[in-house]
Amino acid sequence: MRILRIILYLIFILSPITSKATDKDVITQQRGLVAKGDSCFNAYDYFHALQYYKQLDTSFVNNNLPVVRNMAEIYHRIGNNKAWFKTLVHVYSSQPDSMTYNDMRSLFFASRSIEWDDFITMIPDKALELCGDYMQRDSTNLGVMRQYGYAAHLLGNSKVALETYKKLEANGFDNYESALIIGYSLLKLDSAWNARPYLRKAVEKRKEGEYASLLHLGNAYIACGEYGEGIGCLYEVIETITPKNDLYYSLYNSIGEAYYKQKTYEKAAKAFLECTKYKSDNPLVYYNIAQMCKGLKDEKREMRFSKKFLDISHHLEDTPQNKELIQSVEERVEYLSKHATK
Repeated sequence: MRILRIILYLIFILSPITSKATDKDVITQQRGLVAKGDSCFNAYDYFHALQYYKQLDTSFVNNNLPVVRNMAEIYHRIGNNKAWFKTLVHVYSSQPDSMTYNDMRSLFFASRSIEWDDFITMIPDKALELCGDYMQRDSTNLGVMRQYGYAAHLLGNSKVALETYKKLEANGFDNYESALIIGYSLLKLDSAWNARPYLRKAVEKRKEGEYASLLHLGNAYIACGEYGEGIGCLYEVIETITPKNDLYYSLYNSIGEAYYKQKTYEKAAKAFLECTKYKSDNPLVYYNIAQMCKGLKDEKREMRFSKKFLDISHHLEDTPQNKELIQSVEERVEYLSKHATK
């Protein structure tokens, strides 16, 4: 009987120890996966980082927002916009009080990437409403004023964003963010010349890997006719972005247009040709290349790219302007065909 009591006692005292040891092992394993994932993430090895993070228990992930933020950033970097959005929405719906300013900003851009217009508008609109109501009672709070100005910026209300950030600047809020948004707002309000000094300041104050200021400065230079400086900025953006994404199309397209305005047709054609790597089904890219070949008096290449344009011209919207464009290219191809036979 005594032996039985001893055995039962041992079972009683060992059972929780075994359970706790198991729980501890699981936590240790989960933390090990996080460490490996973080290491790969910091080394830009997004594929393996995601593999480690995906092995984590859902409950563990939900209680570790740095992991969730890293996963969201990975999805953003590799171009999986739906997963980027869903990951951030999960945080927003389960732990709304834990959402930081940067989280909300990322959620906005993730929404925009998948064209969830209603959700996009809801976020800045709500911020604008709340901040506006508060500012009616206390217009001296620079933190609230900043959120108000940034919400206006996200909604595309450049006039309000400019006015708000000018007030912030006058009150000592003179940093990368203010320089960028003032410069960008001026650019959108067709004041590229005045936008340049602010955007140059933003470039000087930017963190490593940031490219928005360079992008907008490049566009401002081009709008002012300073094509060489603008092209230089846009090429620097291309070198900064890792990995390649859809922004490459608009960058090379802008570079091509800048070279075209300089009448540097060969370089323009090469830039437009780069665009085909990212939007191969866009007829206008091939039209642009054909026009550059026409400027170079290279009728053979002009014919080839004009035909490519016509082959996929059905992707264009059915508008009078596009119909007229297609007809003009058809007439040009017919002329070149007759000219080539002579």
